[in-house]
Amino acid sequence: MRFARIVFGLLLALIGLLVTVAGAVAAFWLVGPDNTLDTGEQSLASKGLAVMTAPDLINRHGPKLHVTASAGKPVFVGIGQDIDVSSYLGAAQYTRVVRFDLPARFDTQEMTGRAVPLTAPGRLDWWTVKAAGAGKQSIAWPIVDGRYDVVVMNADGSPGVDAKVTFGIELEGAFGTSLLVLGGGLVLLFAGLLLMFARRRNRPLPPVPVMSPVQATTPVMPYTPPASKQSTQVRRSAGLATALLLVTTGCVAVPTKNVSHQVTTKPAVTLADGQAVVKKYNEINNQANLTRDAKLSETIEGDPTLAQTRAGYQIDRKLDAAGKDKVKPFTYTDPEIGAPQFSAYPMRFVVASGISTDPQSRQLGVWERQDAGSPWLLTHSVYPPLAMKLPPMAGLRMPVKADMAKLPVLPQTAGTNLAAYLSGGAKAKQAALFVPSPGAVNLLTKRAKAKVEDAKETYISTVVDTFQLSGQPLTFIAANGEALVFLTLTEQYRQNIEPGSNAYWTNGAVTAFSSMVKYTQSLHQDYLHQVALAIPRTGKPRILSIDGQLVGAGGS
Repeated sequence: MRFARIVFGLLLALIGLLVTVAGAVAAFWLVGPDNTLDTGEQSLASKGLAVMTAPDLINRHGPKLHVTASAGKPVFVGIGQDIDVSSYLGAAQYTRVVRFDLPARFDTQEMTGRAVPLTAPGRLDWWTVKAAGAGKQSIAWPIVDGRYDVVVMNADGSPGVDAKVTFGIELEGAFGTSLLVLGGGLVLLFAGLLLMFARRRNRPLPPVPVMSPVQATTPVMPYTPPASKQSTQVRRSAGLATALLLVTTGCVAVPTKNVSHQVTTKPAVTLADGQAVVKKYNEINNQANLTRDAKLSETIEGDPTLAQTRAGYQIDRKLDAAGKDKVKPFTYTDPEIGAPQFSAYPMRFVVASGISTDPQSRQLGVWERQDAGSPWLLTHSVYPPLAMKLPPMAGLRMPVKADMAKLPVLPQTAGTNLAAYLSGGAKAKQAALFVPSPGAVNLLTKRAKAKVEDAKETYISTVVDTFQLSGQPLTFIAANGEALVFLTLTEQYRQNIEPGSNAYWTNGAVTAFSSMVKYTQSLHQDYLHQVALAIPRTGKPRILSIDGQLVGAGGS
């Protein structure tokens, strides 16, 4: 039995020694008091514009990821969803980290593409976490389920990245667990040594009775303890060691494996980011209006809104060359954001807001981003009266086939019918298909009056006013099932000239596009209208607003 105790004690001591060394190494070399296991500083370089991790490298969530980067020039380090990062770097040359082996082996793949500078990454709003500047830049992020990428770039978006990068994983309680493992190892070690070297005290034998000569002939047998009591100490030591190991190794749970491996969707913007976009628009738009700077407007607007803005500036410069008629600054107030989910770019969101200079109206606009590296641009913008009921912004989504099937009329058909209604006037048969807005009524009244007045001119034979649908309608589905539809209509107001006469534009806004040029067949004014419709599940589409701008004039 002594031999068995020594062998078991030796085995227990060896296990304890190994556990002790492992706990000490983990506590004081690998993890440390900050609970972070890191790779140490590693050199990562790219001839392209970035070093980016493949989304499947971050395949578990729960712990906190730490990334620190430094370079000879200002550096950017950020974490973003793969849907954004892939769009941002999609056509660029960059280096992708495709494999990582502990402690610090990186396998990379060079991705071909353009090496022209990108938009400075720090200016983009979709990063989950980011840091940029000179010297060391650090970020920390509790890893969540999904497809995310770590990106290291030059802060100005230029090619040629050469950075020192450290990756670390913070495991809550890891340092304490390592200390417990260390303690457990010491217990095993001392328990093994105790079994090996402790001497067992022999129990004193009972007194030998005085025997008779007859009894002396019977052999005397030594005392043997019961077998069940022999191994009690060994079993108790082994059980204690096992319990300690189970408790200590269970203190830190294994991070949960990601399940969102497929392409995921995300809202176009968060509420805060959408409000920030509107705030930036307010600032830049007022600057552009003050100087009539169409180039500045290009940074915040896209067509058809940009086309209307350009035309308006051109007219203003013609009619007010001295620049005395300043546009009063205004802002969009209290924006309500409707942000549908998208799985790819382009992305869009809708905003309904007040107008600081017009409390009786609201602004309803669509902001669009073509790719992750481009700015948000206001593409559609209309101004429905405050009394007009708008579809709710919360829960706004892009339509699917089932949504379209529930509508009484498709948006494309509604746009075509609306163009016919406006072309034919208030008495057109298509007028019965819509609930008109005050703006639509005013427009038709104004055009009918203009036709009568223009027909009185001796040099004009007839007047024709034609509206046409331009492009595809942009449709969203509200939480109440209504379709919110944005349309663009073109209008040509045409005055046919009497044979033998000629005519030309001599004054007014039209002279910004054609002035003192004589025409013998016709004169025309060209308008661009933006329209918003609400198509309910039942009933007629409501014209929420129609807002036009003269964008051209001429003749033939």
